Amino acid sequence: MSMPEKPASLSALRGVLPYVFGHMDVAAIVADADRRIIMINDAALEMFGYDEAELKGHETRIIYADPDDFEEQGRKRFNKEAQEAQETYITRYRCKNGNVFEGETLGGPIKSTDDENLAFVGFIRDVTHRVATEQTLSKLHSITSSRDLNFQARVDAILRLGTEHFGLPIGIFSHIHGNLYTVMQAVHPDDALTPGMTFEFANTYCSHVFDVTDVRGFYHVGESDIRAHPCYQSFQLEAYLGSTIFVDGHRYGTLNFSSPEPTRPFRAQDIELVRLFAEWIGHELARKRDLEALENAKQELEILARTDALTGLFNRGYMEDRLSGEIDRSRRYKHPLTVALFDFDHFKKLNDTYGHAAGDEALKLFAATATRMSRKSDVVARWGGEEFLAVFPSTGVRGAVTFLERLSDEIRDADFAPEGESIPLTMSIGVASAHSDDDLDTLVSRADAAMYLAKTRGRDQIRTQSDIGKPKT
Repeated sequence: MSMPEKPASLSALRGVLPYVFGHMDVAAIVADADRRIIMINDAALEMFGYDEAELKGHETRIIYADPDDFEEQGRKRFNKEAQEAQETYITRYRCKNGNVFEGETLGGPIKSTDDENLAFVGFIRDVTHRVATEQTLSKLHSITSSRDLNFQARVDAILRLGTEHFGLPIGIFSHIHGNLYTVMQAVHPDDALTPGMTFEFANTYCSHVFDVTDVRGFYHVGESDIRAHPCYQSFQLEAYLGSTIFVDGHRYGTLNFSSPEPTRPFRAQDIELVRLFAEWIGHELARKRDLEALENAKQELEILARTDALTGLFNRGYMEDRLSGEIDRSRRYKHPLTVALFDFDHFKKLNDTYGHAAGDEALKLFAATATRMSRKSDVVARWGGEEFLAVFPSTGVRGAVTFLERLSDEIRDADFAPEGESIPLTMSIGVASAHSDDDLDTLVSRADAAMYLAKTRGRDQIRTQSDIGKPKT
């Protein structure tokens, strides 16, 4: 903004001021050396809401929102030593009606031909909304970059930020599927909206947004061509601003703000802000889905790594780690621990006679039966081939044998009939309890020896470590 050519005196200046500044579209105010207003153009009168007579002769203090700002600018720019304006600054001004706004100002002296300060001029632009938008963007950055907030907390903060910035007290993050509109999160002054509430999509203003996949705003529905809309008829919402949320390129729902009161027309900054809010939520939903998919894949891999593919029981690798831990706990807390090693009787004959598919079915039958009958604390794993190992924490030999007898009976009495021929399945089982100096190998070795004893003494029976070395009865 250029200053007028240097006049010889203030009286000469007064005569040219209206011609220089009068028809500018930017607000211009000229004050004398004592900072009393001598000229104010039409743009400034409209901005501040005064008549010319109400301002002329008054100190410019009248238009400052804060008297301290008036004093500060006097020290910095509007004094005898002031130099020509070099940069803009922002200060808060007050209109006649009391409204306060942020004004971007370029101000400085008008000098005489003798280089004396005859007057001061200020050019003012209302940048309230630009400043508010910048502040909102800064708050949005703080919300979205915070490590202390989870996704739900961030969305809640964005909803509250939007209601504050747009002056619309109701904020909703929705999911839309077919004609079903579901509230995912909401901010409402009366807490009248809760997650999970549903509405017919066609009866919401969001139908105007979702269908065009863009931002739409209505600032006074009662005076618009959609005043017959079901949402207005049911809820009397006068103002609405909403944007479609996309997740990986697909429409997910909307982010929208509304009010039962009309509002000012929405500006370009409002449109871009609500679009930015919605884009962030869409990106976070996509990232959340990706993280959940990665976590699910990780869990599946962990399950695969510890699970026997045929039976669905734990595999040997997992059981070795688990049993070592159980031995340590048994020793530390002096709790009993018992293990049992199972081996199908005549399993090779079953495979040779009926095929490996029949053998696989026998293994799966055992796994299903053992899983169904075991306690949550018990652990059963496929140890290798047709062998299985069971661990019974906080259980002595007698309690384990009681359970194993019931399990053996259940397996033997199962309706196992490959190729239509009913075959009883029997197992030889060895049982051992943990000693204070045991490790995995020594404990399983005693159970294996007891199982071998069951095999040599006729199969289809349970033998314990105490039976080892005893004569056959």
